[in-house]
Amino acid sequence: MIHHDKSSPILLLIADQQTRHNLFSLLTENQLLPRLMGDQKELLRELKKTRCATVLIDCGAVGGYGTGIISKIKVACQHSRIIVFCAKEHLPDSQHREIIKEILAIGVYACVMAPYKGWEVISLAGPGKK
Repeated sequence: MIHHDKSSPILLLIADQQTRHNLFSLLTENQLLPRLMGDQKELLRELKKTRCATVLIDCGAVGGYGTGIISKIKVACQHSRIIVFCAKEHLPDSQHREIIKEILAIGVYACVMAPYKGWEVISLAGPGKK
């Protein structure tokens, strides 16, 4: 078991601007100090520098980079916790549902459907045992 603590970075690769802003603000207000990643390359570079990290990614980023990004995250940082944020309005889209099924099969720590509560995000992203 890997212990995620305050020294474990929280990295955000969120395509949706509103979601990115909301998550960044929520985590910062709770002294979790997230870092915004500009793209997949920056995220993977940061992950290779750490033993364990928490990665917050949204379905827009997964759709843009492909579901393989989840596998790349796991290779770059074996003990990463990956939390995927999804928009409910995308559920009727069968292609989107397939993306979600694929990333769940690859293995993520959690998949959170909007609208999410602040405590959900804090409890998933904050320090704790994997």
